[in-house]
Amino acid sequence: MTARVPITTPAVVIVTHRADDLLAACIESVVRQRPADVLVVVSNEHRAVSGARALQMERNVGFARAANAGIAAVSGDFLLLNDDTVIHDNCIAELTAARAATNEPTILQPRILLADGSGLDNEGHGLFPDGFVWARGRGGPDTALPGRLGGFSGAAVYFDRRAWDTLGGFDPRFDSFGEDVDMSLRWMRRGGSILPVPTAKVWHHLGASYGRTGPEKLYRIERNRVRAAVRSLPLSALATMPAWTTLRLCVFAGLAAQQKGPGAAVPWRARLAAVHGIASGLGDAPTWWADRGADRQSWNRGEWAMLHALWSSRARWEDVAR
Repeated sequence: MTARVPITTPAVVIVTHRADDLLAACIESVVRQRPADVLVVVSNEHRAVSGARALQMERNVGFARAANAGIAAVSGDFLLLNDDTVIHDNCIAELTAARAATNEPTILQPRILLADGSGLDNEGHGLFPDGFVWARGRGGPDTALPGRLGGFSGAAVYFDRRAWDTLGGFDPRFDSFGEDVDMSLRWMRRGGSILPVPTAKVWHHLGASYGRTGPEKLYRIERNRVRAAVRSLPLSALATMPAWTTLRLCVFAGLAAQQKGPGAAVPWRARLAAVHGIASGLGDAPTWWADRGADRQSWNRGEWAMLHALWSSRARWEDVAR
């Protein structure tokens, strides 16, 4: 049995490149709960930050590098937040209680609600067979969700420090978007689980940084999705990935024709950027295949166990089709 680790109030790390009113609201919601340390990582030119300790990056280095730098500057467990979130008054207490209930290194996913009051943003991610993720419960009511989590959302996530150190942090090559998918799949390969904590609630201004369907965002999502897939998906999933991706894009296009689903408001320029992202990810495949070989020695889930985990955490049709 794993020795019980003392539970202390976690630190909070907030990554920003704007340092605007959204960040001020985020900090205010955090400091009311008296965390052990509050650190704001400013990944841009110098911006004033009040109400918390600040770590100034020399330029916009992307979310992955900025988060890594901030987490290296705090100790113990931590809650990682986007600057466009606001946490509920009991959020940190609920996460700490959930963390205390398990001895194993773990990653905890709070429930993230849309700040406009229209429903759930996500409670983690569900997976498509090609490694693409979709927000669990997006657009639906704030109710219990079935199935297991296929990944955590980088917008708000609690890390047991042991889990973070085991994985070595975010891979900085992912820059922004997809670093959470890569880390989730690597954690899944090691036999780890990501646990939902629905009583820990966070409000999220979705798309405040890059918009919801901007070309740059979709390019990065698809490029990084391919990278993470080559690195961690089972070989059988990789072999069928082109077919699954084609099917996924066709389904999205069909839903978009009905003004539904993730492609409903995506302009053609952004769709072309997504295709460009897929091509870019495939061009990088030899690098990520080499990383797969290096990672394999730490895997605790083989082919069949990983396939079962992927199936158990699959994206739900009702979430995609909204």
